Amino acid sequence: METPTESPQKSRRGRILAYVLLGLLGLLLILLLTVFAAVQYSLDKLNRPDPSETYISEEDLLLEQAGEEPLGDFPAMDPGELELPEAGGLIGQEDDILNVLLIGQDRRPGEGRARSDAMILCSVNKTDGTIYLISFLRDLYVAIPEGYSDNRLNAAYALGGFRLLDAALEQNFGIRVDANIEVDFSGFESAVDLLGGVDVSLTEAEADYLGLWPGMNHMDGAQALAYSRIRYLDSDFGRTNRQRNVLTAMIAQLRNVDLASAKALVDELFPLVTTDMTNMQILDYMTWLLPMLSSAEVRALHIPADETYYYATIRGMSVLVPDLEANQALLLEALGQ
Repeated sequence: METPTESPQKSRRGRILAYVLLGLLGLLLILLLTVFAAVQYSLDKLNRPDPSETYISEEDLLLEQAGEEPLGDFPAMDPGELELPEAGGLIGQEDDILNVLLIGQDRRPGEGRARSDAMILCSVNKTDGTIYLISFLRDLYVAIPEGYSDNRLNAAYALGGFRLLDAALEQNFGIRVDANIEVDFSGFESAVDLLGGVDVSLTEAEADYLGLWPGMNHMDGAQALAYSRIRYLDSDFGRTNRQRNVLTAMIAQLRNVDLASAKALVDELFPLVTTDMTNMQILDYMTWLLPMLSSAEVRALHIPADETYYYATIRGMSVLVPDLEANQALLLEALGQ
């Protein structure tokens, strides 16, 4: 029996359908490439660390620290009296945890590299949908890797940038940092303004200091920066709590940004930011981070934790000497390892 042959009309329709499908596929590919190119164009506005950058020498940093006013009358200690044990393991090495260190650099316009004024680890657990904001106080007295003398944690950033600060967090606290994001004072102000300001509740003392009202206030960038830097009303612990309050408020604002506004926000915000993430890493993180942002539970923590440190004066510096093992255990428990 002969096999029936397809009619010329059906064959023609089949070819037309194939051409239409190929045309649609081509249009889709062009659209995807256009979107990808637009995203890449925006991501290229981010600043990346300059590999040729020179950092402050340890000698100059120690001279700078020697001229500081002490924060209190704390007992003087010889650095040789202290033991700073290295962390025994890595926190955050699992695939479902992303650790991004947010760094506020203590630098004004026209100045070079400075110490890190704020260090907040944003630890995202994509399995249970939690985001931990963990403040590391800048006056923590810790070991600085690569042969440097023990010093405050914020000195690591001035001496070696992202790389040395990440190494210090790993050696002293067992934290693996996946990526870093840094902004200076002017960039922080602009970021808050670009979001339309933030809503933050003030105590009576904070409100008096800032010239605002106790309770909820809508702050612009300059006010949010001034609030984040208040230190002498209470302590550096209160100051880092205020920094986390502003960051939490910024996350809340981001949840309300629509697609059109997001594009404009990105174009204005990215030139103010420095990061060591590649464009492809950012795209990979965003594919799962953005969907969970609207429902993520944000939790807060500070290191050193209460009753796990004491104040001291070392080489003329006012410092917090942490119980590293106790704080390592707390981080392990908080991050669900």
